[in-house]
Amino acid sequence: MLEKKTETSSLWIAFSMATVWFSTHCGGGFATGNQEVNFYVKYGWLSAVLPFIAMFFVGWLCRNAMVLAKDHQVHDYKSFSTILYHPYEKFFSLIFELCVIATMFIAISSSIAGAGALLLNTLGIPYFVGISVLGAVLLGLTIFGAELIIRVLRYKAYFLIVTLILLAYLGLEAGAAKWQNFIATKETFGTDPWEAVLKAALYVGFQSINIVALISVSHKVTTTKECNYFGLFGFLLNGGFLAIMCIMLLGFAPEVLKETLPVYYATNQLGIPWLKIIYSVILFVALIGTALSFTYTSVARFEKVLERTGMFESIRVRRMIVSILTIVLCTGASVFGLTALVVKGYGTVGYIGLIFIVLPLLTVGTYKINKNAALRKAQGIVE
Repeated sequence: MLEKKTETSSLWIAFSMATVWFSTHCGGGFATGNQEVNFYVKYGWLSAVLPFIAMFFVGWLCRNAMVLAKDHQVHDYKSFSTILYHPYEKFFSLIFELCVIATMFIAISSSIAGAGALLLNTLGIPYFVGISVLGAVLLGLTIFGAELIIRVLRYKAYFLIVTLILLAYLGLEAGAAKWQNFIATKETFGTDPWEAVLKAALYVGFQSINIVALISVSHKVTTTKECNYFGLFGFLLNGGFLAIMCIMLLGFAPEVLKETLPVYYATNQLGIPWLKIIYSVILFVALIGTALSFTYTSVARFEKVLERTGMFESIRVRRMIVSILTIVLCTGASVFGLTALVVKGYGTVGYIGLIFIVLPLLTVGTYKINKNAALRKAQGIVE
């Protein structure tokens, strides 16, 4: 029997899940503006349109993922992939997991790279010194505990969102003449519009990995209606915010297109010292937090692999080894820089995600959802 819920409680559950999606979306690449610039803004006026289209498809596949998780009561990505890819789960689940691991690796590396670039811009600390120190700090926090950081992280998303909204408002006003002109004249900065469409599709591909985070906290979702509301709220929140940030940064083009930290560049142009300081501090905490969160995820996933080998009996030792390997590898990768990681790293994951996650969720996923709905209807179950 399904638990009876009021319309208000269903709407609240759907909206809560939409905010989880937004918090996941609003990671280091998004908060720095690097993702917006390299996937949208560099293509000019199309950055005012393509974010909505891309996030519509992301919303659709996230909605489908939520319905499947609800129908089969699966709340971890391994079980979910088994349901989605059945009867070929043995092969496709492996690809799904490799895609998740790759995204995790890129997220940690890009967070370290972003924090290193931020230290260079704000304090003048050499990039290689910055990422090395950050790698050591992350290692210490992961091994010996990060209670204070985790406590701070509970609130970082809210402060970051508020700060970005304020920046977007001020930036839209400051750059109004430029972005309005670019949209009116259909300026593309000499780029190919079809390349812009491909980049938007790749954005959908790597954003599809967000279903991993959503599935893990979807326990309270019990009806398809809630999933539909979630998809709608998530699309409006993510699509709207992404488009606003893109248009704001368009107002500082073409200069902003060359920046590693576009939003930080915009704060400099606004000439509000206190806002730049607040943004820098919150962004730094957000970047470290993202790296910490994914490092813990890596530890949770791979310390069990070490356990099965029987080489290390102590769980602390296993976690330490996984943590060291993860941070050393990701710190090494961060040498390539934030822009390279965002463009090449997420771009590559985007291709894999499009083929092995987006297409299956929108086709096979839709078929399985409709089949389950028909079975419930035949049994007289109304959600």
